Amino acid sequence: MLSIKLEAPWHTHAKKLKALFERDPDINVGEVYEIDDAEISYGVDISVRNHKKFIALDRALPSVKEFGNVKLAINLFDEENASINPDAALYETIFKNNPILDRVEDVVDHTGTHVGYVIFKPEVVQFFDDNLASYNGNWSGLAQDIAEEVFDNDFRGIFFCTADVNEVKEAKKAEKTV
Repeated sequence: MLSIKLEAPWHTHAKKLKALFERDPDINVGEVYEIDDAEISYGVDISVRNHKKFIALDRALPSVKEFGNVKLAINLFDEENASINPDAALYETIFKNNPILDRVEDVVDHTGTHVGYVIFKPEVVQFFDDNLASYNGNWSGLAQDIAEEVFDNDFRGIFFCTADVNEVKEAKKAEKTV
């Protein structure tokens, strides 16, 4: 007996991407994989070995494709310029001379992919917000939490985080002894 099985539309979309670029030696479309995230359900990675094509695809393809309540992240990787993370440089420019920033780091992970970390100083950010749960009506939190909400940063190899408190203390001690 013939068994009929319907393909999930996000798998079909990834197959369409793969079919569209399968003859292009500069573009490699990977397989769909599940993401354990409340916002994004699945992902597909596209590696591009030509920087101009990467830029064009980055502008032309959506970073997320929605299928009802299921979202497919389309992650582009620029293999030609893998030695830099252009998004890390972007955030370095955005926060230049802003004392809230500790530093921006561009590191290579175990797969050889460049990952950027926007590292904020370990300080509480606070402003008045009619917050009834606060005695003074303030909202209090970390810069990394604000950045995660404010920036439209679908996964592009950038993470917002806070500098280690002990690392900052050691750096201040070292400054005083010099």
